[in-house]
Amino acid sequence: MCSYCGTPLPVERIGFRDLCESCGRELHACVHCRFYKPGAYRDCLETVPDTVKDKERMNFCEYFKADPATVKGSGGQDSSKAAKSAFDGLFGH
Repeated sequence: MCSYCGTPLPVERIGFRDLCESCGRELHACVHCRFYKPGAYRDCLETVPDTVKDKERMNFCEYFKADPATVKGSGGQDSSKAAKSAFDGLFGH
């Protein structure tokens, strides 16, 4: 989902200059990347050569891959719903 407005992202492949269809914000940003991990070295699980200062703005990182949990139709959201259902089932909710 777009980290700014919550709209599911339309494709797994996000280009450098792609914008959210709903809010118009830049999508090729660390906050939408599967390797983004706050607290890790440079907040990234990849060995990026340069620090990206603003994690919410467009960047030209070659390691960028859309986070599967944010992409419409990728199964990321469905699997998280299935996990929540399984969890709720453990406690009878």
